[in-house]
Amino acid sequence: MRSSRVALTSLVVLLLLAGSGMTAYQAIYLGLPLSPSTDEDLWRVEARIEFRARSGRPILAQLLVPDLRGDLVDLSESFVSRNYGVNVEPAGPNRKVLWSIRRASGEQALYYRMVLGPRVGVAPAESAPGAVTPPELEGAEKVAVRTLLDAIRSQSADIRTFTTETIHRLNDRNDDNARVLVGREATSVAIARAAVVVLQSARIPAHLIHALPLREGTRVEPEVLVASHNGDAWAYYEPTTGGRRDPRNVLVWWQGDAPLLTVEGGSRANVTFSVTSNSAATLALADEIGHRRASRWIQFSVLSLPLQTQQLYRVLFAFPVGVGIIVFLRIFIGIETFGTFMPALIALAFRETKLGWGIALFALLLLIGMTIRAALDHLKLLLVSRLAVMLTLVVLTMAAISVVSHRLGIERGLSVALFPMVIVAMTIERMSITWEERGGLRALVVAAGSLFAAALAYLAMTDARITHLVATFPGTLLILAALLLLAGSYRGYRLAELARFRALARRV
Repeated sequence: MRSSRVALTSLVVLLLLAGSGMTAYQAIYLGLPLSPSTDEDLWRVEARIEFRARSGRPILAQLLVPDLRGDLVDLSESFVSRNYGVNVEPAGPNRKVLWSIRRASGEQALYYRMVLGPRVGVAPAESAPGAVTPPELEGAEKVAVRTLLDAIRSQSADIRTFTTETIHRLNDRNDDNARVLVGREATSVAIARAAVVVLQSARIPAHLIHALPLREGTRVEPEVLVASHNGDAWAYYEPTTGGRRDPRNVLVWWQGDAPLLTVEGGSRANVTFSVTSNSAATLALADEIGHRRASRWIQFSVLSLPLQTQQLYRVLFAFPVGVGIIVFLRIFIGIETFGTFMPALIALAFRETKLGWGIALFALLLLIGMTIRAALDHLKLLLVSRLAVMLTLVVLTMAAISVVSHRLGIERGLSVALFPMVIVAMTIERMSITWEERGGLRALVVAAGSLFAAALAYLAMTDARITHLVATFPGTLLILAALLLLAGSYRGYRLAELARFRALARRV
């Protein structure tokens, strides 16, 4: 007993020293911030290029990249490619990066990264676009444009209203002139091209752009927008609604119909975009600090991984915090839950569904699942078979909820698919067993305790300060592990037990 206590104490002290030392080194020597930056809106954008090289052939990959002008400024730009030559050159109104190598084989991955920040001071004056040459049109297209221009001019007052009215008319599928210009498939790209033709025919500077929304995500897709110049600056409009987009919330990646990526000597080429903000961008600046100080920690840390993988670890690093919250509730408070990890996994799903909808959807799944489980109980099935059937029916139930919610226009209902189906099936099984052995009231109390623990874990796992701390300073997880070891050695009363045995204490 004494030897185990000594071993536990030694391990706790070792973890505390290691975690505190790592955190102090990062905070003091490397200068990493202890709290997320709130005074600047910084963005880190990464484009990942993947393709399969044809064995024995030279490779030339070309990617269009932003040429920043306006409210955003490029704080740093980097190219990650092993053994490839890299060159940047203009490509008409765009810029392009060229990666080249004499020989390559197998799967290849190249990266383009940039850190963006707000431009300090007055943005450089934009050069006024030159005179617009109307596009040469013939036949039905010429007549359609002329007819549309007459109608649009009569219902617009300036370039902004002229642009929005143009987009609205091109989205009208009952308008024969719009159908001539847009074509049979009214995609956003087709509408944007037609809008540019109409605007340029009115001698308004306009072009089609592909912009990346500045929102956090591991697979952010570029959007097609219509850019028109109002005499002072460029304004961006959505081709399907005519709504105006804030230039500070989008990054213009390239202009026109040129392909984003071309690969010579390779096949199955693909580009994926990842975007992070605030603390993640602060980490990017800290990355530069670490490199300037020749820190090996930076080279062998999560910061050296691709941005998409870093995003994943930001979520994984927060998961032990959620588990720690549940351990505290079970050991010291005495709240009963269906296992330790089930509430934490449900909390992960709450990250996408949001808390209120997540609790409602999970409660609905439990209600339907308990009804199905009660029906299956009459069949006297073996446990393994019953669980397999439950899992199948849970998947079908989730699909049914998604379909019904979509038909009703409740888009949040689609996020029910994010719940871990195995955990849902196991929770239904455990709740049914608790109902049979300890009564319905006890089963409902444990279910409520599980949802309460999941809600607290969700709040902790999505708190900006906590996620920044554990993602930036992994040593804090060692400190958390030490605290969990101490919690595991606790043998005292829980708060719920003190209330439960209050009457007995009075008699004593």
